[in-house]
Amino acid sequence: MGAAVKVLITGAGGNLGRVLAPALQHSGHTPVLMDFRPLNTPLQFIQGDATRKADVFRAAEGVDAIVHGAALHGVHLGNHSRDEFWTLNVEGTYHVYEAAREHSIRKVLLCSTMGVYGESVSTPEHSVAVVTEQLPTLPTDFYGLTKTLSEEIACFYARSHGIQTIAYRLGMFVPEDFLRYGFRLLKGGVDDRDVAQAFLLGLANDTVVCDAFNIMAEVPFTQEQWPSWREDPVAFLDSQYPGLSQLVTQKGGSLAELSTMWGHTYWSVMKAKAELGYQPQYNFPEFYAALKAGNDAHYPFANLPWWGTDQNR
Repeated sequence: MGAAVKVLITGAGGNLGRVLAPALQHSGHTPVLMDFRPLNTPLQFIQGDATRKADVFRAAEGVDAIVHGAALHGVHLGNHSRDEFWTLNVEGTYHVYEAAREHSIRKVLLCSTMGVYGESVSTPEHSVAVVTEQLPTLPTDFYGLTKTLSEEIACFYARSHGIQTIAYRLGMFVPEDFLRYGFRLLKGGVDDRDVAQAFLLGLANDTVVCDAFNIMAEVPFTQEQWPSWREDPVAFLDSQYPGLSQLVTQKGGSLAELSTMWGHTYWSVMKAKAELGYQPQYNFPEFYAALKAGNDAHYPFANLPWWGTDQNR
């Protein structure tokens, strides 16, 4: 699917739609935005709810591919019921694939989550947990369960109806302040622009039938460096990036705090690089260079408003 295509984005008022819709348009594609809220956008917009099958069918008519982003997320676990998670995340995904089947749409790009791994992520005492797609999906919360089931739905429709799916196990890319954005690139974070890159690559890919990929920043450390990174992250990071502690302090942060947030986990993107051609461009070294240069605009999307509210749902 290398030619220009028309792409429906469900949940387009959320963080993914905010970055992906302009990237699609810039690449010559035609984005069609769907959200249950009204969106103030110059792009084609269809107001509709993924929990209503008729809305999804109406929005999907005439498109070539679907990016399914409408979902409740982990941050919603405290104020939304399991029924609500099930209705939107599982039934909504079913509606998307039924619409694809009805309208002969042969590609769905599915937003999944790093949370599907759950209990599979085990941290050795003196090293870091290494997360590859070979680990089994053993979610520990209901959100992770709904996304695991969404991936299963996708592969059923691939087998039964020939609908190609690439599922993206996305890292953290909700806008943050500049320091937190930079340091989470070491622990499962990803820059908005690299998220958009991954979806554009998926749109052009015709070899993957149904598979899932980690989409995060690329951690710039070798396996031999992992124990040092784990045991004394401040000293290790200062040795790799001279002056980092001082730069962080000047920005009002603490290297000790930032370097230990989000656990001791190495998120591998080797599979996405090998099979999708994913090449993350905005990793920790690029953040460090911008920090040294005083260039907060390195992360230009951080302060942009959403079209809708602050979450996909």
